[in-house]
Amino acid sequence: MASEVVCGLVFRLLLPVCLAAACLFRYNVLSFVYLIYLLLIPLFPEPTSTTMQGHTGRLLQSLCFTSMSFLLLHIIYQITIHSLVAGNSIASNFNCSSWEKSIRQIGFESVRGADAGNGIRVFIPDIGMFMVGLGIWLLCRSLVQKRPPEDMAQYNEDFQSEEQEEDEKLSLEDNVLLEEDYEAGYEEEEEAKESTKMKILRMVAEVASKVKEIIGNLITTAGKVVITILLCVTGITLPSLTSAVYFFTFLFLCTWWSLRRTLSTLMFSCMCVLMAIFSAGHLIVLYLYQFQFFQESVLTNDGYISVFGISPIVQSNCSFTWKLTVHPRRKWYHFVSPIMLLILYYTLATLIRLWLQEPIDQLMVRTERAHTLRHLLKFICYLFKNDLQAVPTSNGTSFEFAVTENGPVCRDLYSTPQYKMDQPSDECVYEVCLPPEESSVKETESEENIIKKKGVGAMVKIFHFIMKQSYIGALISMMAWSITYVSWLTFVFLIWSCLLWMVRDRRRYAMLSSPFMVAYGNLLIVLQYIWTFPDMDYSKVKGFFVEKKNPFHSLSSKVLCMLTFWLLLRQTLTERQEKQKEDSTGLLDVHVEDQKKQGKLYTEKCKTAFTEEEESEEGGEQDLMHVLGNMVMALMVKYWIYICGSMFFIVTFEGRIVMYKIIYMMMFLSCVALYQVHYEWWRRILKYFWMSVVMYTMLVLTVVYTFQFPESIHTWGNMTGLDKKGLEALGLKQFELGELFIRIFIPTSFLLACILHLHYFHDRFLQLTDLQAVVAKEESTIYSHAKVNGRVYLIMNRWVFAHLKNKWHLVVDRLTVLFLKFLEYFHKLQLFIWWLLEIHIIKIVSCYVVMVAIKEVSLFNYVFLASWAFALPYSQYRPLASSVCTVWTCVIIVCKMLYQLDLIDPSKYSKNCTLVNINASQPKFLMLPESLLYDGRVDPANWVGLRKYDDLLGYLRNNFWMLALLALEVTIYRHQKYFRLRNKLSPPAARIIFHDITRQHLDINIVCFIKYFINYFFYKFGLETCLLLVVNVIGQRMDFYAMLHAFALIAVLYRRRRKAIAEIWPKYCCFLACMLTVQYFVCIGIPPAACKGYPWTENDNVVKWLYIPDFRSRPNPLFLIYDFMLLLCASLQRQVFDDENKAAVRLMAGDNVEICRDLDAASFSVHNPVPDFIHCRSYLDMLKVIMFSYLFWFVLTIIFITGTTRISVFCMGYLVACFYFLLFGGDLLLKPIRKILHYWDFLIAYNIFVITMKNILSILACGYINQLLQDHCWLIQVFSLACTIKGYDINTNAKDICEVPSNEAGIIWDSICFAFLLLQRRVFMSYYFLHVVADIRASQILASRYLTEPVLVY
Repeated sequence: MASEVVCGLVFRLLLPVCLAAACLFRYNVLSFVYLIYLLLIPLFPEPTSTTMQGHTGRLLQSLCFTSMSFLLLHIIYQITIHSLVAGNSIASNFNCSSWEKSIRQIGFESVRGADAGNGIRVFIPDIGMFMVGLGIWLLCRSLVQKRPPEDMAQYNEDFQSEEQEEDEKLSLEDNVLLEEDYEAGYEEEEEAKESTKMKILRMVAEVASKVKEIIGNLITTAGKVVITILLCVTGITLPSLTSAVYFFTFLFLCTWWSLRRTLSTLMFSCMCVLMAIFSAGHLIVLYLYQFQFFQESVLTNDGYISVFGISPIVQSNCSFTWKLTVHPRRKWYHFVSPIMLLILYYTLATLIRLWLQEPIDQLMVRTERAHTLRHLLKFICYLFKNDLQAVPTSNGTSFEFAVTENGPVCRDLYSTPQYKMDQPSDECVYEVCLPPEESSVKETESEENIIKKKGVGAMVKIFHFIMKQSYIGALISMMAWSITYVSWLTFVFLIWSCLLWMVRDRRRYAMLSSPFMVAYGNLLIVLQYIWTFPDMDYSKVKGFFVEKKNPFHSLSSKVLCMLTFWLLLRQTLTERQEKQKEDSTGLLDVHVEDQKKQGKLYTEKCKTAFTEEEESEEGGEQDLMHVLGNMVMALMVKYWIYICGSMFFIVTFEGRIVMYKIIYMMMFLSCVALYQVHYEWWRRILKYFWMSVVMYTMLVLTVVYTFQFPESIHTWGNMTGLDKKGLEALGLKQFELGELFIRIFIPTSFLLACILHLHYFHDRFLQLTDLQAVVAKEESTIYSHAKVNGRVYLIMNRWVFAHLKNKWHLVVDRLTVLFLKFLEYFHKLQLFIWWLLEIHIIKIVSCYVVMVAIKEVSLFNYVFLASWAFALPYSQYRPLASSVCTVWTCVIIVCKMLYQLDLIDPSKYSKNCTLVNINASQPKFLMLPESLLYDGRVDPANWVGLRKYDDLLGYLRNNFWMLALLALEVTIYRHQKYFRLRNKLSPPAARIIFHDITRQHLDINIVCFIKYFINYFFYKFGLETCLLLVVNVIGQRMDFYAMLHAFALIAVLYRRRRKAIAEIWPKYCCFLACMLTVQYFVCIGIPPAACKGYPWTENDNVVKWLYIPDFRSRPNPLFLIYDFMLLLCASLQRQVFDDENKAAVRLMAGDNVEICRDLDAASFSVHNPVPDFIHCRSYLDMLKVIMFSYLFWFVLTIIFITGTTRISVFCMGYLVACFYFLLFGGDLLLKPIRKILHYWDFLIAYNIFVITMKNILSILACGYINQLLQDHCWLIQVFSLACTIKGYDINTNAKDICEVPSNEAGIIWDSICFAFLLLQRRVFMSYYFLHVVADIRASQILASRYLTEPVLVY
């Protein structure tokens, strides 16, 4: 057996390779003979003891004789030529003479003057074939004839048994052990008798047998598929009239298969024979055309030669006849085509030979393949388990499974297990009849069969699912075909697929149109195949076929698309046939109902016994898959709309901006704006919006697609009246192939995404987002978190106990519990994040909108700042501000995108102010080059907010983020409303983090103290925070508007009482809003395109201090950030003032009512509502003691530092106040609160006076510092005048004349002092401070008593 495998391997692989090389190195009659041998080899049987004495042996002998004869003739010819040339009988330049051509075509070439390589090339084919042929003949004869007699006795395939197979396995294992011992150096007697040659041959035989078995099984079992694929590849490698035979045969076979038809064995065999003959003739003709005689007879540039696909691969050179020259114009497919022809022929010939030998071989190898056949039949039976029926045997008592519908019957001798049934009884008892050799391992094999059954069942389910979804692949293939190969013919596919995608029941209509898909696809691919013939003129059919440099790629991709059409047609016919079968079965059941009543109960019992256990096992899997499917579907319903929204950006910003992309963005922005403005209207028109997007996308695809055809530019130009530049601005441009694919593929993908959302997710999305029907949804179990968790838990446990009945089920159970806990915590985290966003979203949105407006100062952005400047303090206008900003953002985005079109050229309308009349009447500084007016051409659109940018997406990034935040704001509010309605909750009274912390928890411990102030810090200290921010604005700006802020601060603090401040606080917020809007308008200024300057002074420093518009020194818009932060905190404080009047808020956070200023600390300490902390019962009490007992003295220290760190006239007041309070502070603390606040408010007023005066004097320090440095140095030293704001132009040379106190200027220490003064004032107004006063007074009383009592001396 091993020897025959080696011989077969050498005969089937080595010999053909050598013959092909002999044909490849030479092109003459001698090599043509080798080609004939090459074509004959697959028709001959493999070398055996019988065939070596027959045709195979004679073939090898003739090959040896032929090659030896050719070699001898070569030697004789070379001797003769050299002799004649030496004797001058012939001329030395006899190349390309008539007799030399004839002899050279026969195969005898002169090697005079040839190099070593070409000289060897002439002789090596004959030498090689003689040696290879002789070696193969001798090897096969020796191996076949010298087979051991034991093997001959046992080599009987008709009677080979399982015991012989085991003996062969044992002998093989012994041989392996012997080889290992030999390598280790331990030789035994039996191994010594065996030669090294035989051992090598045995090893080669093992590998060869496996390779042979794989190839043989592939050819025999999947021969039709292999031949069909080879016909396709051979036909499309080099399209021609001869190759069309292969390709059209391939199309016929696939189309016939898609029609659920099968060719009979006879018909397919005849077709294979014809294809083998045709391919062999094709190879012969192609080989013969490489001869110089045929190339000269039929010129290579002849059109018929190219049409028939007969291309010259080599060419002859009369100067060097011995040189092998490859044709320079040949491509890779010219060389691959003959190889594919040879592979096709070999496959066909091998299959034909196997078919001819099949009756004998089947009888010889039946017992050898019995074991494999058993498992194969069981697999086939299970694949067709739905078509299996119980067929009674002849005795009527036992049942075996057989396939109906004229299928193969699975009743083979080796089809185990076989189910037999005894006489009918109440219970169905089954006996599993196994072969004797398998009875000992039946339990192990039963478990393996169960595992295999489940795996095969899963594969079958997946395959059925894929086949049912084959229409999706067909529709995608239609679109891919059309957008990859743009033509009028493929345009039909594009429209066809788009219409099918739009239809709701697209699967049904796709299946109905599948025959037309196949027919039209075949027509297209046939026409395309014809037009891919060499030298075809594509100019005659422009717009119908796309010229391809490599036809193999285009045809192969179209064949792949056609494969989906064939699958869809076959699936359509299969389902139609199954439906007809079900209908006929139903009618048959109606007629024979009476006959089946007797066996109905018996059949039901048997069926229950078969399926009860399977249902119990599969129930858990089905429930689990159902839950997972619902989870995936819920995610898709919820988030698929975001994918569609992101596709708008991909379509719009991919490539250069054009008009049709702007329309996409306009549609998207209109949808977002309506979502923000009116939610119910948005839900009503959402379906029509997606339908309009789908229709517009189809229109874009159609227009862009048809514009690629020739003469389209002229047609569209005449229709629209636009030139080429205008059409390109619309998006109509003829693209290159790669760019065209992107331009069509992206809208096509967007179209698919929108259609999927419209047909699969839209209705459920509307149900999910319906706020009106939320109460009814609450009763549904799908929205019950606990029920969902419980269901998943039960399903997971059910699946675990059904399938993992071992120790690991506890691990899986624990993991399930942990997973559910993770889901619970994740759900709580989600709720917390939503609540945080609801609290702070208004701050985030307003901050970002104003920051964008300040970063890009323009007339467009003035709307944003003005809207939020008045919406923040007046909360009733916030929804209106959000809506206005959303709509205005959409308008700005569209305007900016339109401004990027190439049709808009700023150079045409920009102005050059240097050309406007400049006379002496205008200020001199306007003519300076630093002015914006004379820096270059002035674009009027820049003042509005429009600019040209290369990176459009980066230019619009801020606007898109603003739009996203505005949409997020309204989404948060609606989500929270939806959540509360669904859970029947009311909105919390206060916007806090820790809902279980109230005012009563403040004095418990430090943790509760921290939580309380996280909740209510701004509620308690918001007013002080706003006052500190006012001082911060003054210190950061130190200009005219900072002075106005100082005056406003004085007006607010003049009211002293909190209630009085709350009354004027709305007016103060209105003042801040007006200040912010006026300053932004100042930053915008007048349009520079007017070429009119400002009539200001030439002093730039004064202009900056006054914060007025100027073209030379523009106002710094970053100063508005401080004003906005002040406005934001003031708006929040106004909300706090409103919350103070709500009883619910006062119960949770406590009231902010100031204590009575006439209280007596000693008498009121008993009735003090706050606990006494003087005795330090906890760390919190210690913290209170530090705060309320010693803060006063620490504040005095801050006042002292404020007065001593700088030397100026203003510091004297701080020192006087500090010494006064140090002297009388102890007694002052014991006075009534009214007296304490009287003195303390005077100190705060002085602090504010100092801050205000420093701000007023900053005009001297920043505006006129250069003049003061020269003439009034004393004034600088007295008031510590120094400009602390960057950006002012100060003469550094004048500093040598007068030293500027830069380190002593500013209001940093004044601000710090102001902060501590306010904090101490709150301490004085606190009930906790009364305990401190009572303690001080008690200490004084005890001390006085100690002094008055007599001292007793013992």
